[in-house]
Amino acid sequence: MIGLLKKLFHRDGDDCEEVRKLSSDYLDEDLAPPKQSAIRAHLINCGPCRAFVDTLATTIGILSRFPKVSTPPTFHDSVMERINQEKK
Repeated sequence: MIGLLKKLFHRDGDDCEEVRKLSSDYLDEDLAPPKQSAIRAHLINCGPCRAFVDTLATTIGILSRFPKVSTPPTFHDSVMERINQEKK
């Protein structure tokens, strides 16, 4: 999903790449205050990054409304087995 959003809201620049990389942490407010402020300032001036972060926030909000689902205990092992079979 993040890859699709990157393509839709792509803008050149190291700042934009960093904002996209840190967007989840930014939304969760898990960044140091100076970094949080720097991203906020970047979003004010960068429409593509603002659209990216807004779309991510909306997507997270929608997904959070779904009920939590637990995977069966054997899920991890069966996925890893399937991956190993595909490599052969």
